[in-house]
Amino acid sequence: MAREKKLSGLDRAAILLAAIGPDSASLILKDLDDSMLVALGRRMSELGKIDSDIVNEVVEKYLKEHLSEDLKLRADREHVEKIYRGVMEDERAERVISEINQPKKLTVWEKLSRLKPEVIKSYLEGEHPQTMAVVLGQIDSSVASRVIALYPEDIQLSIVMRMSKIETVGTKFVEDIEKVLEKELSEQEGASGLSFDGMLSVVEILKSLNKEVTKPILARLEERDQELFAQVDRLLLVFEDLEELDDRDIQTILKHVSTDELLVALKGAPDELAETFFSNMSQRAAEMMREDMQVMGPLKLSEVEEAQQSILKTVRKLDDDGAITLSKGDMI
Repeated sequence: MAREKKLSGLDRAAILLAAIGPDSASLILKDLDDSMLVALGRRMSELGKIDSDIVNEVVEKYLKEHLSEDLKLRADREHVEKIYRGVMEDERAERVISEINQPKKLTVWEKLSRLKPEVIKSYLEGEHPQTMAVVLGQIDSSVASRVIALYPEDIQLSIVMRMSKIETVGTKFVEDIEKVLEKELSEQEGASGLSFDGMLSVVEILKSLNKEVTKPILARLEERDQELFAQVDRLLLVFEDLEELDDRDIQTILKHVSTDELLVALKGAPDELAETFFSNMSQRAAEMMREDMQVMGPLKLSEVEEAQQSILKTVRKLDDDGAITLSKGDMI
């Protein structure tokens, strides 16, 4: 589960409602409008296993009254449906649950962040450096850094300087960029002929299903269309997703990947993800890896992606063997 500092108000509300159960939750939920019910329901559906220290911080009273040997609280889609059906009339419950179960809509910036850096760079060709700075400032920082690394040094400097000076950007300017990007992304087709929006819809639907349902679908897809399978499989699990795993799973992964490979993979990853791995190592091992990363020279994008994909292959194998849990419901 995400670290405590990342908990939003919605996270805390969802954990509380998941912990107190339908009877107590009904006293809170009965006065909320549908939009808030949908937001809370979706968040609860995504909670999965919640570390006991987080539960203790959010619902200390709950832990005092419900002590058990199980160090995890669990919330999932079935939990949400049970609560909602118990606190509202059938018609409204069905409507809200139906909306919760719809695939999550991604913003244009989230969509862009899922593209390869080379593809993002191609979108920005010919754009003014200020536009490039605004776009790269909106997407995931680890992806933006890889895009910037593809440019000559003079352009890199121009982009970075402009990004550092951006304090406020006109709403109309950003909206215009979003419209153009949304149109281009919706028209983009992969090797399979499926639009990028269509690809993301497929991925989000598969992520919402139980692993027992998803795996046979992917196996049949691989048999029928290997190109489409490869595109979908790559989007189903990205290296940054590992930040959502709990400490026990990270520790298991560390036992099965080489230090050299991890060093290269983390070199191109967000600082938060690197710290997730460091916090699950011995203090000495973490210090040594931090030092090695600092003195390591520039790496080719292909080297970083190769290391990350190799680790993800190991992660999937560990998930198949039941050594760790990757299912969406077990991530927050």
